[in-house]
Amino acid sequence: MEREIAELRRRLATGDQSQSVEANGSDELSQCSEDVFCPPDAAVASRARPLSAPLEPQPMATPLTMHRDGSILSQDDNPWRLEDVSLSRIRVARLFEQFFKYYHPFLPLLNPQKPPDEYLRRCPLQAWSIICVASRRAPSEPGLLSALSGPFSRLLWSTITGVPQDYRVVKALCLLCTWPLPTTSQRTDATFMLSGLMMQISMQLGLHRPVQAEEFTTFRMEVQGEAVKDRLQTWVICNIVAQNVATGYGQPPSTIYDWALEPASLRDADYQPSEDLKTRLRIEKFCDRVTKALYSSKPDPVEFISSEKLLIVQLLENELRDMEVEFGRDISNINMIHLRAAELHLRYFVFLGSSARSDDLTKLFIATTSFLGRVLDLETLPGELIGHATNYILQMIVSAAFALMKLLKSDFRRHIDFEHGKLLFNGAISAIRRISVMDHDRPVRLADILAQMWNAGSPEGPAGEDALQLKVRCRMSMSHVYDTVWRWRQRFRPMKSIEDPQATMANPSLPATAGPLTRQQQEEALADPGLIYPPNFDQGAFISEAGFSEVFDSLNWVFDGIPDTFVAPPVM
Repeated sequence: MEREIAELRRRLATGDQSQSVEANGSDELSQCSEDVFCPPDAAVASRARPLSAPLEPQPMATPLTMHRDGSILSQDDNPWRLEDVSLSRIRVARLFEQFFKYYHPFLPLLNPQKPPDEYLRRCPLQAWSIICVASRRAPSEPGLLSALSGPFSRLLWSTITGVPQDYRVVKALCLLCTWPLPTTSQRTDATFMLSGLMMQISMQLGLHRPVQAEEFTTFRMEVQGEAVKDRLQTWVICNIVAQNVATGYGQPPSTIYDWALEPASLRDADYQPSEDLKTRLRIEKFCDRVTKALYSSKPDPVEFISSEKLLIVQLLENELRDMEVEFGRDISNINMIHLRAAELHLRYFVFLGSSARSDDLTKLFIATTSFLGRVLDLETLPGELIGHATNYILQMIVSAAFALMKLLKSDFRRHIDFEHGKLLFNGAISAIRRISVMDHDRPVRLADILAQMWNAGSPEGPAGEDALQLKVRCRMSMSHVYDTVWRWRQRFRPMKSIEDPQATMANPSLPATAGPLTRQQQEEALADPGLIYPPNFDQGAFISEAGFSEVFDSLNWVFDGIPDTFVAPPVM
């Protein structure tokens, strides 16, 4: 009996100990479950801490910070890293899928069948360019684009300053010039500069002579088969991108449309571009001819209404009409938008003449409304293409909105459908907002400025001013955009009449009698804050002049006193 009692006591003691061990283990597990990840000794450290000790606040784990704390990302075999940004293979694959689904149709440059790791191995700049473009509008990656901006910019400039270059860097520059990193100011926009680098690196590598590539190297190389086709396609798209950048920024193009891009040369290289790419190339070549025929000469108002210039316009109109007939209904929605943008590029010449013909203004109104109508159609297409549109499409929407506003605020509004134009103007502002990818970036600020300029006052404008005449005339087809900014700045701080007694009392330096002011008096008058309209004049919430100038930095100068025409001094 005593033996049985002793055995029972031993079993009870052993059972209590095992239960206490299980209880302690469950406590450790529950303590670890409060964190995203616990190191092996976390439970021991927690158990050793007194219960009365205050808990230290832990920062919320995010996809970009998890890997620093030994997180889930560290379990990935080989995550992508760019400085302090780390992406798992799953996230990379998802971003690549979004890029080829939503952005690739606008610029068919890359091969969707190639795995992401192959892009990274061949050219890190190209791979991270795809990531940056895809993260512009990725709901599953909030904040990734902002986190990548600094590291990617450093990767970009360190790569393009290296010699020799790889032609895959040219592909990366094509992407960046089509979808630039978001900025709030034109001052920090390097797109036009990168476009020039893209063309220069391409020619240094011999992409403009893809079959004779070895003539541009210091070693023997044989480019055959798919390599020649890839180099040819890269050169084709380089010219398309460079043309878009030049047109959108109102600058001369750096494109080279020579024999290498003629159909015969493409056939000799056994390269057959897709129908969409051939259509797009023809459209951009047409834009180049418009630029050289209409906007490359001296912007003299009299010259733009000469019989020779009007004959050139008629020939370009016939070419545009023939292209439309040839393309027919087979043209894609994206190419149709670029075709309508090319027509806008042609029609904007009407602003540079001394007196616009009514027929030309009517054609401009039709071209503007047709383009904006096509753009707004993108909002109803699958995939929300308007949100993934290129920087060039954004610039053409802005230019169309400015042109439409000039027409609707001029005397010519009596000859067009004012309500339809106003509806499309509001649609343009909505489309610009949809293209925005970050808070307070340029599209958002441009949309705000357009709305505020429309609400600034009545369509009549200042007395005796012809709203269709331009003073800013050297930005080619974009001159009317910068001219509208010029007029806005003039109206933003107008001088009160010198006969106003309140103005005279507020500024004693003004003479009491009417007469021309000296240069010094004009500068002193402009410096007087009492002579500037308040920010909410005309019941419109005007943006500050400083904020407005940040968007249009190229017009950030004082216009007062600048004559309408500049005459060079005589040669002594």
